[in-house]
Amino acid sequence: MISIPEAIGRVTTGEADTRVRATWRGVVPWGLSFGIQLVLLSGIFLAIRSVLDISELSTVSASLLEFTLLGVVSAIGIVFALFLATRLDKRSVSAYGIAASREQLVDLVVGLGIGALTYAVPTAVLIRFGGAELTATSPFPADSLSVVMLGIAVAVFAFLCQVGFEEIAFRGVMLKNFAEGLTARRGSQRSSVVLALLTSSVLFGVSHVIAQGGGGTEGRSVQLVVTSTLLGILWGGSYVLTGSLSIPFGLHLGHNLWPAVVLQPAETTLLAPALGQVSYGVSQYTLAAGKVLVGSICLMVWLYLSRGEITIREEVANRVANSTDLTSSPR
Repeated sequence: MISIPEAIGRVTTGEADTRVRATWRGVVPWGLSFGIQLVLLSGIFLAIRSVLDISELSTVSASLLEFTLLGVVSAIGIVFALFLATRLDKRSVSAYGIAASREQLVDLVVGLGIGALTYAVPTAVLIRFGGAELTATSPFPADSLSVVMLGIAVAVFAFLCQVGFEEIAFRGVMLKNFAEGLTARRGSQRSSVVLALLTSSVLFGVSHVIAQGGGGTEGRSVQLVVTSTLLGILWGGSYVLTGSLSIPFGLHLGHNLWPAVVLQPAETTLLAPALGQVSYGVSQYTLAAGKVLVGSICLMVWLYLSRGEITIREEVANRVANSTDLTSSPR
């Protein structure tokens, strides 16, 4: 019969690795950082409400406040997630696919373009064949161009930080650790990476329901999980095919900015300056499938043109030695 400390050790750490198990290395940085963000947002809003009646704020002021807080707490989440991950993993930040180079910059820019296309192309096709229509939109209620530009800048800042947190937490940390742990046990790198991609994408989908406090309407929670999971597979797939967060970050950011500042869905509240609105006559499942199809085609074309091959990168599932690696095989 094993002792309690020994049992705890078997649950938390691997047999040949002094680090905690891959499951915990993948989940803990996201879970704790996400929780801290929710607590911070709640605390800040309570503090603001104690000295200010938010309902009296203008639409512009409320929008700027919301985006600013989202950006700030997401930035804090990034710092905390990386702090936890690097200590649990015992490796450097660059091991998660974060680096500064010309190739990474090009991938980021291309990713932004493809991300916008994942929304723009299905929308254009639906408009052409009657599945969606452009609708009149009220101008952003600001009395000067400078306020409009400020609104756009704050929205971009918020999405930069939010997307940065999600890509680091779900792709750079979670997917990578899941893939490493599964490869160490199963031996098959390809199947391990695919399973890690699917698992991390489902958790990514579930996180959107948690963040919004539930779906809001019947069937909405399932819809959020499914559509977010599909997009997570696309963005995570770009990570396992490049070993870098540049393309998934660009894809994700471009996708999120399009409906925020270009063509907003008609059912959403106008929180940021946009060129117009679009009313969709198809389900979100159909729209998400179209996004993933367009994004996948564009991604495959870019990877083939820029790299000459389309293959899973070894560093995603195998621990790559660097100056901060203090342990052996991942378990």
